[in-house]
Amino acid sequence: MKRRTLVLTCLAGLLVFLGVLALYLPASWFGGMLPPQVRCAELGGSIWNGECIGLEYQGSKLGDATWNLAVGKAITGHLNGDVDVRGTAVSAHADVDLAFNGSGELRNLGARFPLDPAFVAQFPRDQRGVIVADLKRVVLSGGPALPALQGTIELRDFRQVGARPLELGSYQLTFDGSAQSNGLVVGQLRDLGGPFAVTGTVTLEAPGSYLVQGFITGRTATAERLVREITLGAQPDPSGRSEFSFEGSL
Repeated sequence: MKRRTLVLTCLAGLLVFLGVLALYLPASWFGGMLPPQVRCAELGGSIWNGECIGLEYQGSKLGDATWNLAVGKAITGHLNGDVDVRGTAVSAHADVDLAFNGSGELRNLGARFPLDPAFVAQFPRDQRGVIVADLKRVVLSGGPALPALQGTIELRDFRQVGARPLELGSYQLTFDGSAQSNGLVVGQLRDLGGPFAVTGTVTLEAPGSYLVQGFITGRTATAERLVREITLGAQPDPSGRSEFSFEGSL
């Protein structure tokens, strides 16, 4: 009986130890498991409630990241909680509800960062601006497809720099959260003021390609001359609008 009691006591102690270890697993233990494009100067806290000091992604310095995840949800195969990033050039926050395979949702995603090659080397070298995202819901499939988006993305104070500096205005892209039967995500594009009046759509396709099409009108003589260059001299419609279309990949 005493031996059995001792064994049960040891098992109970081991379970308590494992439970405490699971609750307070140091985030630093998992630094070597980060993707190669992600770096942290210092990892602190636990894997459930921790911080990454000096976060970098593909060489871009983002700032410091913190996260708070529910342990109970992780047991069911989900990451549920919130993530926050704060830096000199970027700020971002999102509530996450993701399965371990990457499918799920991001909610209340807010972000602000500069359109500047000094921040992300892949950005155009002769253009500047500020990108502001306010997305209530982002549905992820666990793959390249993006089933649905709800919210807005704005490009503010867009401008060309260099030998021919030019103010290009501000623009907003609105997604209504609906899912298309063909798997495409379509957002409504409009200007928020500036030298160009723009209306149109942006269609997102997997994996990472997009199509922008719509109508543009110059609000000044200089802007209208630029419209004629962009549209290769095509004549505007009776209302003065010129049709445009271009595509690319992210």
